[in-house]
Amino acid sequence: MSRSRHLGKIRKRLEDVKSQWVRPARADFSDNESARLATDALLDGGPEAYCRALSQEGEVDFLSSVEAQYIQAQAREPPCPPEPLGGAEPGPKALDSSSLQSGTYFPVASEGSEPALLHSWASAEKPYLKEKSSATVYFQTDKHNNIRDLVRRCITRTNQVLVILMDVFTDVEIFCDILEAANKRGVFVCVLLDQGGVKLFQEMCDKVQISDSHLKNISIRSVEGEVYCAKSGRKFAGQIREKFIISDWRFVLSGSYR
Repeated sequence: MSRSRHLGKIRKRLEDVKSQWVRPARADFSDNESARLATDALLDGGPEAYCRALSQEGEVDFLSSVEAQYIQAQAREPPCPPEPLGGAEPGPKALDSSSLQSGTYFPVASEGSEPALLHSWASAEKPYLKEKSSATVYFQTDKHNNIRDLVRRCITRTNQVLVILMDVFTDVEIFCDILEAANKRGVFVCVLLDQGGVKLFQEMCDKVQISDSHLKNISIRSVEGEVYCAKSGRKFAGQIREKFIISDWRFVLSGSYR
């Protein structure tokens, strides 16, 4: 009697949902070990190792070409073991955007501590606690409410605190609105960028000659998505794709503008 071939979790479910004779199964939210092994193989050995793992596990190709390329491009080696005592001291290491840890302040080589302005937000008045909440939805097809103009209006009407999360920030005019709010109106500003978008933001600042002296009321930090780590120690971080603005703890603007 021949032994039935092993089926990965996704392949098994696909075969079940495509068959009209199989009864619906209870939803399974447990980890997919076959997918983990295939992802580890992609990180450690590249596309060929990934395909071999899929074949061995009886699993479908669950990554798009863009996702597979991203994983390989973002793969990081495991940390090197510490140097033995008494060895030669390593020379100074240059700082670049790829070596930054999540939460790094701007500029990259900043040695300052966390700005005090972050601690003052907790004591600010919170009128939003006494007001009714409401939501307004705008669509790109609404010519009278352009998304970019809505973003700029939100920034210009902020008087106390402004929080902005963007994956990629290269709009010089909106950056001018932020600088004006911080330097002219004394607004406390916190900008959160995806780790992968820090380099583009730095390029924008260099082009328009913005230095740390222009950012006295602004905290610019980098964040990254969840980190996947293979058993070998190689790992990659996901991307932050959310985009939103919080104005004075009262208004939230969220949408697709980048």
